Amino acid sequence: MLATANSGARAVLLRRWWLVAAAVATLPACAGGHRPPQQPAPVQFFSEVRDMLAIGEPSPEYYRARARLDEMGPEVDAVLVAIARDTENRPVARSNALMMLAERRSPAAIPVLRETLLGDESPAQRAAAVLALQRMAPDTPEAVNLIRTAVGDRSRTVRLNALQALDVGDVQLIRAVLERERDLDVRRVALQLVTLAEARGAPLARDRRGALRTAAAEGDPQIVYRPVRTDSIADVSVGDLRIELPNGPDIPLAPLAEVVAGVVPAFFSADRARVVYEIERAIRVVDLRTRDHIDFGDGIAPRPVPFSPDFVYLRQLRHEQREDGSTELTYEVVRASFEGGPTESIGELQALARPDQHANYSPVRWMVVSETPEGFVLRGDGVSTFKLPTTVLNPADRASRDRR
Repeated sequence: MLATANSGARAVLLRRWWLVAAAVATLPACAGGHRPPQQPAPVQFFSEVRDMLAIGEPSPEYYRARARLDEMGPEVDAVLVAIARDTENRPVARSNALMMLAERRSPAAIPVLRETLLGDESPAQRAAAVLALQRMAPDTPEAVNLIRTAVGDRSRTVRLNALQALDVGDVQLIRAVLERERDLDVRRVALQLVTLAEARGAPLARDRRGALRTAAAEGDPQIVYRPVRTDSIADVSVGDLRIELPNGPDIPLAPLAEVVAGVVPAFFSADRARVVYEIERAIRVVDLRTRDHIDFGDGIAPRPVPFSPDFVYLRQLRHEQREDGSTELTYEVVRASFEGGPTESIGELQALARPDQHANYSPVRWMVVSETPEGFVLRGDGVSTFKLPTTVLNPADRASRDRR
């Protein structure tokens, strides 16, 4: 039916959509937690929409159905709500209805997704609710909070979906899941996510002796920081930074590394064969196998660029003291390779250091690499959001650019 509908049939169907408002309950204007009253939609209309949503596998028919639903006005939301709630419907139709409510940013989306996540007996529907919430998470705080709630769901599939929807800022929650989780697959994913968050600038966890160390699977190297002097009020310290190898002597990096807010300025490359680190406000890379070092000169706050052999770091260009005691800072963002070679200036970043925040240290010290719909960015409280490059220069391109 979907593949052969002509323009006349579509016009009839469109008119039918506008008649639904008289037969379906008005949806709430906000997600206030009240369940919208349920009234039946016309049977034939309801059946047609349900059949569209029951197409499970992506196919030309599936995309035609979705395109037709996307053409409809807000009155379709009431039908989607009814389909999502009706346990007699095919599971795929209910799941697709949840997803469409989220994608349409329907006022009914959050109430229905909350209801499904917290009360539906079907693990598959709760898992679908998490995926739908993920579509809304970038700009809907309540969606993020519901996803966080789902990490405690009784279904491992729901927990896995929820974990993989969390951001670098949720690293403490992921660590808590890792502590209590008994399912081996969920534990494995949680450990991977903690490692990923730490690689993007999340604060490290303290061990029983007060040292900060990266999470690692058994037999993997760890970056370890042991504070020597600490300002506990400002959450600032200096101390010994090194790499602990499972089958070899430690590799010392910096005897007096500066650590702010638990963020250690040292990060593994994607293959964990090298580490970029800051020493005396300069940037170096060490090869864990050869122990050779590469010196990149002045710089602070290195961060790996995801899915690439590169990292970025900052060089201060300007600073200006303000009357309130804060300091406006301008940095050059520099891209470099873990393998060495020429560096590249890729833009400028602004930051505001405040005396009431970590003893006036620059907030770039605790900025993170975050994923957005537009790509990866550097972000943090007091830091202007900076979009990271999505392309990787090979050595020949680097040399050509350097000659220019």
